[in-house]
Amino acid sequence: MTTTCRLTTTEGSFVADATLFRSIVGALQYVIITRPDIAFSVSRVCQFMHKPSELHFKTVKHILRYLQGTLDYGVKFTKSPKLLLEGYSDASWGSDSDDRRSISGYCVFLGGNPVFWSSKKQQVVSRSTAKAKYRSLAHVTTEMVWLQLLLSELGVSVPAKQREIVIQWLNTILPDLRLPTEASDEELRACLIDGTVLCRILNRLSPSSPNEESSENSSVSQPENVKRFLATMDELGIPRFEGSMKTVVYCLLSLKLHFISSGEELSTLSTITKAESTDDDGSSPGSLQQFFGEEMRNAFPGLKLQCAMHNQVISEPSPAVLKHVGHKFHEVFQLKQACYADLPMTKILEMMESNSLEVNAPTQALLNVVYGILDETAETMNGKIPHHVACLLRKAVQEMGRRLSTQADHLRTVFMLYCCLLQNNLYRAHEEKHRSKIKELEALVSVSRKETKVHELMKQKVKTANSILEEQEVEKQELMKLVRENEKNILELAAMRQELDIVGMVHKFCSLEMEAEAKAAIAILQLKIKELECLLTDSNNKVKELEASFESKCQSWTMKEKIYQSFIDFQSEAMQKLRSSSEAIKQEVLETQKRYSFEFNHLESKLKAVTDAAGNYHEVLKENHKLFSELQDLKGNIRIYCQIRLFLPGQTEKLSTIENISENGQLVIANPSKPGKDGQRSFKFNKVFGPDATQGEVFADIQPFVKSVVDGYNVCIFAYGQTGSGKTYTMTGPTGATEEEWGVNYLALNHLFKVSQDRKSNTVYEVAVQMVEIYNEQVRDLLSSDGSPKRVGITTITQPNGLAVPEACMHPIISTSNVLDLMDIRFKNRAVSATALNARSSRSHNIVTVHVRGRNVKTGTVLYGNLHLIDLAGSERVDRSEVTGHRLREAQHINKSLSSLGDVIFALAKKSPHVPYRNSKLTQVLQSSLEGQAKTIMLVQLNPDATSFSESMSTLKFAERVSGVELGAAQSSKEEKDVRELLEQMASLKDKIAEKDEEIRRLKSLRDLKPRIPQQQQL
Repeated sequence: MTTTCRLTTTEGSFVADATLFRSIVGALQYVIITRPDIAFSVSRVCQFMHKPSELHFKTVKHILRYLQGTLDYGVKFTKSPKLLLEGYSDASWGSDSDDRRSISGYCVFLGGNPVFWSSKKQQVVSRSTAKAKYRSLAHVTTEMVWLQLLLSELGVSVPAKQREIVIQWLNTILPDLRLPTEASDEELRACLIDGTVLCRILNRLSPSSPNEESSENSSVSQPENVKRFLATMDELGIPRFEGSMKTVVYCLLSLKLHFISSGEELSTLSTITKAESTDDDGSSPGSLQQFFGEEMRNAFPGLKLQCAMHNQVISEPSPAVLKHVGHKFHEVFQLKQACYADLPMTKILEMMESNSLEVNAPTQALLNVVYGILDETAETMNGKIPHHVACLLRKAVQEMGRRLSTQADHLRTVFMLYCCLLQNNLYRAHEEKHRSKIKELEALVSVSRKETKVHELMKQKVKTANSILEEQEVEKQELMKLVRENEKNILELAAMRQELDIVGMVHKFCSLEMEAEAKAAIAILQLKIKELECLLTDSNNKVKELEASFESKCQSWTMKEKIYQSFIDFQSEAMQKLRSSSEAIKQEVLETQKRYSFEFNHLESKLKAVTDAAGNYHEVLKENHKLFSELQDLKGNIRIYCQIRLFLPGQTEKLSTIENISENGQLVIANPSKPGKDGQRSFKFNKVFGPDATQGEVFADIQPFVKSVVDGYNVCIFAYGQTGSGKTYTMTGPTGATEEEWGVNYLALNHLFKVSQDRKSNTVYEVAVQMVEIYNEQVRDLLSSDGSPKRVGITTITQPNGLAVPEACMHPIISTSNVLDLMDIRFKNRAVSATALNARSSRSHNIVTVHVRGRNVKTGTVLYGNLHLIDLAGSERVDRSEVTGHRLREAQHINKSLSSLGDVIFALAKKSPHVPYRNSKLTQVLQSSLEGQAKTIMLVQLNPDATSFSESMSTLKFAERVSGVELGAAQSSKEEKDVRELLEQMASLKDKIAEKDEEIRRLKSLRDLKPRIPQQQQL
């Protein structure tokens, strides 16, 4: 864990497989989220992810041991009452020994909990430690600014900040409250718990709420004040509080925001700012926005306030007015994104009959309703209302709103002028009244003679003047009250007119819409009437047609009745005839019984002859089998012979999958996982050999095909099956085998030598052998002269002598001993290895090709025959054979070539025009044997072990598919002597004709020269 440890890319040997190193380091990168103490070490080893060495791997092991010993360590996040944002940073100068770049480290805490930390190399080389630390400081500052912006965008605010804003607002509207700005939640709860302050807030914000004195001096309990406050919150649509102080703070902030946005704090603002005048600039919503804008942004940073601007043309009523608006219209005005067409008809009728809309509904809200209905109608009509008509209607509504606002401004101006004139007249009347009183006082003073009386009179007059001044003050207050009431009446009158106009427009729009719907309904009904009329005419026509058909059917029924009557009469006559004939039949039956007894006696003699014929049944069956074989030869079917392998020593107690083997070539195998008939499957082949069959019995059925090689036919015999099923044993025999244990290869060659010796007097045979193997899709010669397998190529052109691998060494053989020597060389060079399923598993396809050339001594006919003896490598499942590395690659090539052979067989079975012989070297070698010019035999080898059931099933299914392939009748490759002599005669005749032509041309030239010679002699 020390920073002095130096790691480089050149120390130690490199790891062969870096997958484990990368996965461990990747997991450690997740661990450093809660374990920053290993961040430096993990960052160091992360630099060598591309090519780690043993030293780096050892370092990772040290880190894991450290984690194992410090499982209790880690970063723990705890709750903190203060969400303080802090950042720390540091940097080392030139700590990297390779490129001298510094490593920056910083950590950011929110409320005492680490939320960001990093330790990584700087992008440039710092020239001093101070510069490196400044870069690290810049990194942590960037992270803190980003975190602050993120919290503000998410709307996350510190609860203490919101509480301070609420306390400042309460001190502003209630100056006598004097709460400290840093008051805690407990202090704020103690101030608000009795509900008095809440009622005072409502009294300051809305005059209609309970006043301060009544709430303080009344005997109402504290819960009642809180309930009244909560009821008022419900009426205003503000979320009520319950439980913690966080909800109380949020409720008060919402209340503040509500009255700020609706312009209800005009009186409060005038008290706070101590404004002397009441002009529009001091009480406009714009000044409210300027006054409360900063606090609103601090309290709700993500909230967008929609406040009225100075150029608002239609004035909105106060919340005191909105309080009396009907509940039904309140629901309509709250429909911002909803569909007005979805409102039920009953609710619309209630709103039409209500009287609260005419007085109290906001004008702008009504216009918004009209705009919404127009937009919704234009969308629902789907273009049925022309665009210019919709624009004209919207323009008309906007013009109406503008005129209403203009009229409201004019009325307000006239009312203000009226109030000013009325106030001036009142002042003048009061001044005249005071002057008259003063004159009376002066007269009284001048008339009075005694100071005491004058003094008393002066006191009385002063009292009278004071009473007059008080009356004037009362009159002023009454006048202001009248002015307010008059202004309120004017606003209500304007709202009523606006409501009336809007209702008229809505009614007109609805009437137009209903007229359009009525016209559309009339048109639809007319179309339906026309359709019904057409249906009526069609039905009348059908009635007439039915009447006509009914009459024709009645006539036909009468005709049929007559016919049936005549038929019945005829049948009665026939019955009489049948009675007479039945008597005759009885007589015939009696005579038949007599003949039956006579013939039964005669049958006994014939039955003896049948029993004698049944004795010859088996001979006939053999003849039928022979005829069937000849038919298969004509069709060119591939013969399928199946052989069941013996259980190896030590496997006698294992479960076998072989259920039944019949003599007619039928094989039944059983699925060990499905007992009963459901798990049995039957296959039909040419013949099935049991585990007790010898090599000679197997070769006895193949012998006729081997014999046809000396007659000029191509014969292919290949063994197919899973690895360890006994293919090599069948084809070659065991190591050091006797003549009785010889495989098909030795027996076939031995039989060829015997046949050639028997026909020595008529035909001279030459026999040669090629031995190759296909290993990893490479053809290798096993009989090369240098003693090691040699790679050879495959010809793509059919050779006249049937050679598929012309480059392979061809060894002539005279006797079976030569074959044994060549087989020993082949065994030494062949690729064999051990797997989990077979101790000597063939890792290649072994091909022994015998070329026979015969020449008839008498006729000179030359014939060519080829015998392909193929020991295919066994198909194997990698999960069972447990091969890896080079053996896995061999298994993949073997399975691929066998799959290509299956594709070729499938294409031949479907008689496809294209057969994919070129997909594998194996199919290219077997092309001449599968194209229809050869006789092909397939030896299917089965392992009876129950664990190999799936492999046995796939082998049998493949053999069943191969048995359906028709290659056509095989043809012998003979060159007749007569044909060869005719070709030689044709060549000699062509030479003679050329000589004659040359002689004719020479004679013609001499004839032309003879007349010229006498002429020259005469001269």
